[in-house]
Amino acid sequence: MRFTSTVLRQLLFTTFLMFGSYLETFSQETDSSKVKRPGLFVGLTLGTFQSQVNNEGILSVSDIHSGKKNSFMGTLEIGYFFSDYIGLSSGFGFISANGQVTLNSYQNKFNTTDSENETYERQVLGTNMKEVQNIGFLSVPIILHIRLPLNKKTGFFMQTGIDVSVPLIKNYHSSGTFTYKGYYPAYNVLLENLPAYGFPNNASIVTDGKLELKPLCFDAIAAAGFDFFIRKNMQIAIAAYYNQSLSNISAYTLPEKFQLSTDVNQMNSLMGGSSKATVQSMGLKITLRYFLTKY
Repeated sequence: MRFTSTVLRQLLFTTFLMFGSYLETFSQETDSSKVKRPGLFVGLTLGTFQSQVNNEGILSVSDIHSGKKNSFMGTLEIGYFFSDYIGLSSGFGFISANGQVTLNSYQNKFNTTDSENETYERQVLGTNMKEVQNIGFLSVPIILHIRLPLNKKTGFFMQTGIDVSVPLIKNYHSSGTFTYKGYYPAYNVLLENLPAYGFPNNASIVTDGKLELKPLCFDAIAAAGFDFFIRKNMQIAIAAYYNQSLSNISAYTLPEKFQLSTDVNQMNSLMGGSSKATVQSMGLKITLRYFLTKY
């Protein structure tokens, strides 16, 4: 099931409009000389969420289903609040994006030659294919902070921005059940259930490999939550977090005809048979900040 990203965007947009309207009224009623200017800060963010790697299938693998898995993030940041309302930050961190992709059935056929150089048609049928995709990014977020002080120590905030990411971990683990048959047109013979000759029935295949990903990826970031000053210069913030890939993260060249498996004990990644792959994540994060500028 896909995340309800459209609903989330509408909610954040509505909240932003309410925030803007309230902020205009609040700023008119508040003596500007009393507004604190927090200034420069450093922070640490940790988060846990569910991520999903969406693989959009092509004709031969058109029934791909993407599922969610638990992931995590950690970021060190440095930033500056120009006032109690507006700030900018950046930094670096690590974000994992794990997903599970399944395909109930697959069939394919192609011409090849055997060990005696005879041409035949190889037929491949697969069932219950599952692939776990584990991706880890080195991330550099660029974030705009919009904050509404609720009282002297507490505030409501929204964050939006872009995450520039470099994939460091790009592994996949695949499994499925495959049957291989060989049709020899010269003899009008179909060979099957002959595992010694490379034509087994219902062979269980498990494969590990590396995903082919673009060297640079871009994500949109959105978050909303509350912050609290637990000490004069120390703040804790808790927020709901969402990010979404802005473009295709896959670096696979889409083949004319995708081959999921051509031989026993061999299985390619389902991402290689996808027209597009993107990442979505939604969860919670907690941030601890220390303000270096006294106010």
